[in-house]
Amino acid sequence: MTPGIDNHATIAAYCGVGSAGPYRPQWSADGTHVYFLVTEQGCIHVYHLDVADNKTTRLSSDEQLIHYLALLPGEQGLLVAQALPFDLWDLYALPLTAGGTGTPENLTNLNASLLSAITQSKPERISYQGANGDEIEAWIMLPTGAKAGVRYPLAVRIHGGPQSAYGVGMNPYHQLLAAQGFTVFYCNPHGSTGHGQEFMREVEGDWGGWDYQDIMRGVDECIVRGIADPERLVVSGYSYGGYMSMFIIGQTDRFKAAVPMAGISNLVSFVGTSDVGFWQATQAGGYPWEEERAAYYRERSPLTYAQRVTTPTLVLHPENDLRCPIEQSEQFYMTLKMMGQVPVEFIRVPGSWHVGQAKPSQYLSYWEVMVDWFKKYVEMRPEEYE
Repeated sequence: MTPGIDNHATIAAYCGVGSAGPYRPQWSADGTHVYFLVTEQGCIHVYHLDVADNKTTRLSSDEQLIHYLALLPGEQGLLVAQALPFDLWDLYALPLTAGGTGTPENLTNLNASLLSAITQSKPERISYQGANGDEIEAWIMLPTGAKAGVRYPLAVRIHGGPQSAYGVGMNPYHQLLAAQGFTVFYCNPHGSTGHGQEFMREVEGDWGGWDYQDIMRGVDECIVRGIADPERLVVSGYSYGGYMSMFIIGQTDRFKAAVPMAGISNLVSFVGTSDVGFWQATQAGGYPWEEERAAYYRERSPLTYAQRVTTPTLVLHPENDLRCPIEQSEQFYMTLKMMGQVPVEFIRVPGSWHVGQAKPSQYLSYWEVMVDWFKKYVEMRPEEYE
C-alpha cells in the first residue's frame, strides 16, 4: 500500500531506554485513511495514508523518535510519545489541520527534575563517506568540559541488529561516557535501518565487511576532526555490536580496551545454539555445512582471529540469553584466556536474558564495569578538561 516508502513502516530506531509503549497504526473512524510511523535516518516520523489512492504524506519533520501513536477523539489530533536529543520520553499532542499538522504541544515533563540536575553533552549529527562510496550517518558527543583543540579518548559504540539503528533520542549511556571524559562516536553502518531496503540488506552475506569499514572510517573521521586521540581508542557494543567489537579487535590493534556484551564469536555454533539460528543462515546466505558457505562462516567469525587480539578485553554476557547464547562469549573468552597473550576477564550476569535483566541494577552495572575497564587501560588526563 505504500510503494513510495522504502523504509520500515514501524519502529526500527532506538535511543537506549526502551520503548514508550505499544505501537499500532491508527485508522480513521470511517476507514478511509491511516496514521502510521516510519523510521528514517535516525528519526521516526508520523505518516498519513489515503487508502483510496495509496497516497502517503509525512506529517512530522523534527529530529525526534516517536514510539507511541494514538488518534484523539474526533480526529482533532494525535497523541504521541517521543524522545528528543536532550529529553527522554514525554507525551505530545500533535494537532491535525487541513494542511497537515500544527505545532506539537508538550503535555508532560516526566524527567525534568532528573535532567535539570545533570550536564549533558550535545550529540552532533555528521556524515562521511563509508564503504562503496555510500554516505554514513553518525553522531559525535564531546566530553563534558571539553576544550577546543584537544584530542580526547574516543569511545566507539556499535548498535545491535544488525538491522536496527541508533536514533536521535537522548541516550543516557552515551551521556555517561561523555561525563566520564570520553568523546563518543556512534554510527549507522551498512545493514542499519532507515536508509532503504538495499542499504539494510547489504550486510547479508557480508558481516564484518562493509559494516566494519564504515565503523573504522568513522573512527578516522573523528581523528581527522581533531577530537579523538588515536592512541586512546576503546570499543563496545551489545548483541551484533558485541559481535562487531570482537571482530574489530581481531582485525586491528588500534584499540586499547574492548567490552563486547552479549555478542557472537562463532557463526557456526551460533546456527546450532541460538533461538534464531535459522535467521543466521539467511544472513550468511546459507548453512555452515554447505561447501560454498563454509569459508564465509570461518572468515567472518571473530573466534577465527582470536590469536591476533592484543586489546585488553572484558567480556560480559547474560546467563539466560537464548538469542546470543552465552557459549558464544565463553568460546572467545576461553580462547584468549588459554593463549594468555592479553588481559581478559569474563562477567556472567545471573538471571538475565538477551533483552532483560533480573534487576534494573544489573543493567546499570553493565555500564559501570565498562567505564571502569576503559579507564584501566586508557589514560585520563584531568588537565584536558575545564
